Amino acid sequence: MVTVVDFLDNLKMVDVKSITETIISENEHEIVDLNRYDQIFVKGIDADGRSLANYAPATQGIYDSDPPLDLFGENKSTAQTYNMFWTGDSYHAFRAYVKGDKLYITTSPRGRKLLIQNHNDSIFGLVTENQEKVNYEIIAPRLNEKIRGILF
Repeated sequence: MVTVVDFLDNLKMVDVKSITETIISENEHEIVDLNRYDQIFVKGIDADGRSLANYAPATQGIYDSDPPLDLFGENKSTAQTYNMFWTGDSYHAFRAYVKGDKLYITTSPRGRKLLIQNHNDSIFGLVTENQEKVNYEIIAPRLNEKIRGILF
């Protein structure tokens, strides 16, 4: 049984910022997929909800064509399609991190430069709907669980 004194001592050990950073690190793949997969690949939008022009449709069109075509309209095997999500180092290098009180999403320096050059820096980040998913479906429940584990 936890006494009030024990509870107060345990409360002093709660470091919300550190716990949140750990949660983001442990769930990084799920978080970055809200950006790189849900927003960029599926919806073709940036963090402001703006269309990424022909980015998503162009790459998906090559993959979806039957038979698959290369960028010049020539037949290609499915394994040779051009799609950044499946073949691009930029996508595989996406990562999430916390600086101060903010969550950031980025990729390798080369990939970041290319993506910003082709779109803008708002390609990194989350639309409001995905910010809410991170806050209320990923961070909050795990934060609650970890804090309860410390307190009791």
